[in-house]
Amino acid sequence: MNRDTILHALQGVIPAVVTPMLDDGTLDIDGFEANLTAWNATGLTGYLVLGSTGETPLLTEFEQGMLVQIARRVVPHDRLLLVGTGRNSTIATIEATQRAADAGADAVLVVAPTYYTPQYSQSALRRHYEAIADASPVPLLLYNIPQFTHVPLSPALVADLAAHPNIIGIKDSSGSPASLLAIRRATPPDFRILNGSAVYALGALLDGAADGLILALATIAPETCVAMLNAAREGRLEEARRLHGALLALHEAIGHTGIGGIKAGIEARGWAAGAPRPPLSPVDEAQRERIAAAVAALTP
Repeated sequence: MNRDTILHALQGVIPAVVTPMLDDGTLDIDGFEANLTAWNATGLTGYLVLGSTGETPLLTEFEQGMLVQIARRVVPHDRLLLVGTGRNSTIATIEATQRAADAGADAVLVVAPTYYTPQYSQSALRRHYEAIADASPVPLLLYNIPQFTHVPLSPALVADLAAHPNIIGIKDSSGSPASLLAIRRATPPDFRILNGSAVYALGALLDGAADGLILALATIAPETCVAMLNAAREGRLEEARRLHGALLALHEAIGHTGIGGIKAGIEARGWAAGAPRPPLSPVDEAQRERIAAAVAALTP
C-alpha cells in the first residue's frame, strides 16, 4: 500500500481488534480469522492489530508474529493493516517494527515506552521516535495513551516529530479535546490525527481535530461507527448524534470492565473473543447481560 493510500485509509474507521482466546488460554486462530472476515464487510478502512485492546503486553513475541501473519493473509490489500510495535527500548521497537513490515504491515503504531518513566523527557522521546522512524521500512504513527503509559506525548513534541518524513500521524487516546486541537494546529494538513476516545469521537470529527477514528468499540459496533463518521462528514448532524449516543450507551455499559467488557460485547455480536488473558479478568454475568442489552439496542 503506497503512502497516499495509507493516508486515505487513516481518514476512516479502524477497529483496535481483540485477540480471541480459547478456554485453555491459547490463541483462537480460527476465531481471529473469522472476525476479520466478518468485519471486512462493514465499511472499515483498516485494522489495528496488536494495540492495547489486543492484550499485546500479555502475548508472547511468537504469538504476536503469528497474529500479524494471519491478519495479512485475511485483510484485503485495499485495507490498511496497522500493527502496534512499541516496546520498552528503542532497539527492541526497531526490531519489532522490521518484523511487522516483513510480515506485511502497511504501517506501524508506536506507543511510548513505559518502564523508566521519570527519565523519559520529551527530548528522550523525540530521539526514540526519530531513531525508529529512520529505521522503519514502513510509515509510523505515534500513539498517545498516557493513562496506560504515564508518558504523555506533548503537542510540541508531536509537532517536532511530524516534520520527520516517515512519521505520518498519531492515535491520541488521551480523551483530551484540548490536546487534539493543539496537535491539529501544530501539524501539517496531511499529518493524520486519529481519535481513540469513544466519548470524544463525534466531537473530534466535528471540531476538525481528528481525521479518522481508531476505536475499541468499532470491534463491537463497526457499522454504527462507520455510519456515524459518514453522517458527520456529510452534515447529517442529527443522525450522527443519534449514532454517537448509541455508542456512548455501549461505552457506559462496558464501564471500567476494560478488555473483559469489550470481549463480552464482541461475543454478544456472535463473534469470537473468549476471556482475557490473566491477570486480566472476565466480566461477571450481570455485567455481561448489561453489555449484551446495550449491543442489542444498537442500530446502524
